[in-house]
Amino acid sequence: MYHIKADKRTETSAKLITEAVLALMEEKSFDEITITEVQRRSGVSRSTFYRSFDKLEDVLELLCDQGFRAAFERDGNLPVAVYRYWSENSSILETLVQIHRTDILYTSFRRTAADHERMQALKEDEAQYDYFVSIVTSGMVGILTTWVEHGKTETGDQVLERSIGAIATMAGMLFTEPQDT
Repeated sequence: MYHIKADKRTETSAKLITEAVLALMEEKSFDEITITEVQRRSGVSRSTFYRSFDKLEDVLELLCDQGFRAAFERDGNLPVAVYRYWSENSSILETLVQIHRTDILYTSFRRTAADHERMQALKEDEAQYDYFVSIVTSGMVGILTTWVEHGKTETGDQVLERSIGAIATMAGMLFTEPQDT
């Protein structure tokens, strides 16, 4: 877990650390990155790193939270905003798929969606909200993972179009009676 206090110095250190991790991810796989390298690249001390993050993967968690918040702040359709954001910022997704940590996306979406104003009406029925977020999150993580595994050949809009088509097919299969032959 990350621990970013709401003060300028801590936020600046976290920004330097996330920038260092992103730069290092362009040079090597995430598994090869060390905290010493992040510390040297960012210019922060080792104790500063550990004051903000428990482990290196926590930097990815912060980046995911920031990504979902940025997507939620975009105008328009929420799913479109999420897919467009992640198609434009896919290096984090690729890393999460490569290190088998897409669970970070799942928990990040759940955490950040809970604060989104469009989700507040759903929270009146806590159980319904939990099921809704579970379905949306699982589908989103699966779709984004598949997109990365397929080499990111589609645009965010194309992924969304394919996803909507798949959901319509699934709904048709679930809610229509089998035909007698």
